Amino acid sequence: MNKSILTQEIAYAAIQNFFSVKPFVLFATGTSCAVDINFGMWSLEQWLKKQIPSLPLSDSQMLEWDGVILALGKSKDFEAAMNSINDEELLSAVITKTAEHVLAVDGANASEILLGTKEWPAINLFSRLVNALPAENRVLHVATPNYDMLAEYAFTNAGLNYITGFWGGVIRQLDWLQSERKMTYAEDVLVGKRSQRTTRLKNHIRLYKVHGSLNTYVFNGNVIETDLWDEPPEEIERLMITPGASKYERLHEYRGALLAEYDKAIKSHQSFLFLGFGFNDKQLVNNTIVDKLRNKKSPALIITRDSNDRVEAIVKESANTWLVCKSEIDDSTRICNCQYADWLVLPGKQLWQFDKFVTEILGE
Repeated sequence: MNKSILTQEIAYAAIQNFFSVKPFVLFATGTSCAVDINFGMWSLEQWLKKQIPSLPLSDSQMLEWDGVILALGKSKDFEAAMNSINDEELLSAVITKTAEHVLAVDGANASEILLGTKEWPAINLFSRLVNALPAENRVLHVATPNYDMLAEYAFTNAGLNYITGFWGGVIRQLDWLQSERKMTYAEDVLVGKRSQRTTRLKNHIRLYKVHGSLNTYVFNGNVIETDLWDEPPEEIERLMITPGASKYERLHEYRGALLAEYDKAIKSHQSFLFLGFGFNDKQLVNNTIVDKLRNKKSPALIITRDSNDRVEAIVKESANTWLVCKSEIDDSTRICNCQYADWLVLPGKQLWQFDKFVTEILGE
């Protein structure tokens, strides 16, 4: 059976229709790299190559690190190369040095995003999604593997309410129920001729930081959130899941804190929006999501600057998944859906840039 030709009218109508149902949103490194390229894996790789050998490593630790360097010489897959690390002290050093790098880049951009002199690229799209939440379901579920806090700064500047599952004061405890209660307010409504006070829920984002964050730690066996430290005290462990095989062990160890609520939310959603996503994280884009896209034909939209084989394999096997990305030869836009014969190319349009996507597809 011959496939039909994808036109701009067909693509725009399908993508606009996608937003008629509230999606689960997943955003990744591409959103941060659009602000500062130093958030990218290449920059982290160069930083670690410089920092780790300068530490007082044992012979066995140096051998493991040499294994990382050797693997990187054969392949550009940084995550696979990090599989060479098994030593706990070396892993701790990698986490510490990764945090130092991300903290520096995050700090260089934080004030400008908070003050609005620099824009996090996806903020207009998030504002549209949050403001359009229906009265019967005022929560936008969002997940990210990013350690940085650019999204949180942008949400704050834009006046978008969000929770990360923690509540309390200087040191916040993990408790999603209490955290969500911060999003409620009292309102007087007329019931017949009488005024009755009721509790309402504010439109807000439920943000799952599934690989930890710059401000999450483990203290006395409990996961906490605090903005007290750039460098925590020795007895407090920073909770960041770094690339490599060891990340799956740490994710399992802290699954309840990092992934339990995320897993529930994924199961309850039938529509998915991916922003700046490369589909290289099997823990985040898990079998549940893949099954929904491929077998249950759940609607999905991927907006990313650069496509890759992993992304296109998902699109090829998922009837209701749309891909919007940059052309391989210039800054034009390509759009793809497996039900159509070939890519749609839109010369002169940069819809892979989130702000331009919002203006072009969703309107002013």
